[in-house]
Amino acid sequence: MADEIFVIQVLPTGPDGYPYDEIADIAICKVNLEIGTYQTVYHNLIFYDPKLLGKTKLDYLAGIGKIYAEELYAGDPEKKVVEEVYKIIEGNNVAAYDSKQEFGRYMTYGEWGLTHRTTIMPSISAKMPISLKCRFPSDEPMTIRKAYRRLLKNDPAEIGTGRRAIHIAQMASELMIHMRSKGKY
Repeated sequence: MADEIFVIQVLPTGPDGYPYDEIADIAICKVNLEIGTYQTVYHNLIFYDPKLLGKTKLDYLAGIGKIYAEELYAGDPEKKVVEEVYKIIEGNNVAAYDSKQEFGRYMTYGEWGLTHRTTIMPSISAKMPISLKCRFPSDEPMTIRKAYRRLLKNDPAEIGTGRRAIHIAQMASELMIHMRSKGKY
């Protein structure tokens, strides 16, 4: 298995995946499994007009990631974010806590189309106890926080109560390193 993997986590505008929902917040951490460290290499919000998203999607973003309407105005255009993400991950190995969520529902469709651009590694949660796996892909942020609190009680990433994509990517990266140290990733 590769020693360097880019962990990608997103916060979408809803639980249903493409084409019903969009990626609103994305973060990438570069994990070096050989030495057991990671570094955050990317985090960005994507611009959406809150009036066009609607109340249901805005409520979902506020609930899942504490992202509010005014912050979406300050985001970058999706095309720019996609190009920046490609520059980081193209030709490299990528993973997520639950690949069904990130790649199966969002990042292989539309503007994101990662097909043939990268190698998708197994989900970080693949060898975790059933109680720490996502029952539904949309449960991923909550399940990552649960696994992180249970397996890494000392909060090594110093997340505190953070809920953004950057916090989820950092937690997932720490969980990947933990699973590797146990011989399970």
